[in-house]
Amino acid sequence: MELRQLEYFMAVAEELHFGRAAARLHISQPPLTVHIKRLEEELGVSLFDRTSRRVSLTSEGSRFQDLVRPILQDLDEAVEDIREIKAGRRGRVRVGFVSSASYELIPASVRDMRLQHPGIHLDLQPMATGEQVEALLENRLDIGIMRDAPLQSGLQFTTLLTEQLVAVLPSNHALASQDEVSSEDLIQLPLVLFPFQSMPGYVTNIMEIFHHLGRSPRIVQRAVNQENVMGLVAAGVGASILPASFSSFSFPGVVTKPIASRPTTRLELVTDQHEVTANAAAVVTVITEAAQRISRKSAS
Repeated sequence: MELRQLEYFMAVAEELHFGRAAARLHISQPPLTVHIKRLEEELGVSLFDRTSRRVSLTSEGSRFQDLVRPILQDLDEAVEDIREIKAGRRGRVRVGFVSSASYELIPASVRDMRLQHPGIHLDLQPMATGEQVEALLENRLDIGIMRDAPLQSGLQFTTLLTEQLVAVLPSNHALASQDEVSSEDLIQLPLVLFPFQSMPGYVTNIMEIFHHLGRSPRIVQRAVNQENVMGLVAAGVGASILPASFSSFSFPGVVTKPIASRPTTRLELVTDQHEVTANAAAVVTVITEAAQRISRKSAS
């Protein structure tokens, strides 16, 4: 049985006239009659009662029409879905993001996506930078939003936002009353940082703050996300260094202070260097525009 036979059957069943059905299908009537006869032989039933005056469905033909209609409708919808996906108007896009993107960038991007591309579903996956790099290379992600991402062959990196790093201190610490702290101040303190494997570029960036001192800071605890870091700082385990965007959020028992050398950190969008689908490209545009708005707001 061929799909074409089902389409021919439905045309005759809806028109109840071989001539009109043939015209609708843009074929001549004799081939249409042959295809319907072959379909009836294959099914072993008569689908139509034919007289010189009229064509009508048999009971078997009526039931077959009920069964075939949703099949062809599903097929039409599948074809339309594929066309919409190819055009970048529908589909699923897998987006990984570091926790620091979840405060402003991700909410703004999700809102914009719902307005501009309601047919595209974002599969949002909170992941550390190191995990995202691996997932992109293994085609388990379409887009990554990373913090100080390490360069990797095969991936395309675009800076979304650049912001200062700040010192995070227990609110009862002696340095909490100062306007800013120096690298010399920070190297005296126990630090809570991320595991290098999870955030290699970010940890390396922090180490650069102390490079001119000729020694490394004392790291007493590793934590997997900023919320855990803040909790450990509040508990007095140590100080930390986080993006300045965290200064806008109140966390009990914690204060943030500028660092004298004004080190910076980058939030980056990362995709496959060679292949980005149309719907993923639409998401990239929305995220980039949201980041530009946030950057302008921060600068004003």
